[in-house]
Amino acid sequence: MKSGRENFLYTACGLDTVTLMNVEVRRCAECGEYEVDIPRIEELHRLIAQEVAAKAARLTPMEVRFLRKYLGFSGVDFAAVLDVTPETVSRWENGKKQMSPVSERALRLMVFVRAPLAEYPLEKLAEVAQGDAVPLRMKLRESRSQWQAEALAA
Repeated sequence: MKSGRENFLYTACGLDTVTLMNVEVRRCAECGEYEVDIPRIEELHRLIAQEVAAKAARLTPMEVRFLRKYLGFSGVDFAAVLDVTPETVSRWENGKKQMSPVSERALRLMVFVRAPLAEYPLEKLAEVAQGDAVPLRMKLRESRSQWQAEALAA
């Protein structure tokens, strides 16, 4: 294999608009097979997600799917988080329906305020946004150069 640096269209991320500039690519002159060296791929995906979430234009269906997957949600779990049906998420991602501006803003905000999920207790979602609105009483204390919340009775 012959190694060189080149620009590479990175479609494996789920988007067809991402070009990695000056990355190492190894190619076999005989069969045409190639390997791309992509360092720090988690950091790369975080940057892609943040760039997509920060764009001014509406999200495309491929971008919605990319951000959902980046955040670690299945379609069903993502639907539960946004309080829509799984069919609605499918329609957003296949281009049959555009996300509402509120849902789109929520998705973009999730990219900036949370790390991608490895696990999320969906049963907790069934317990939130129930009953009357009541302010949360908090006691926060600095301890060892970080803030900690003290448990409070409901």
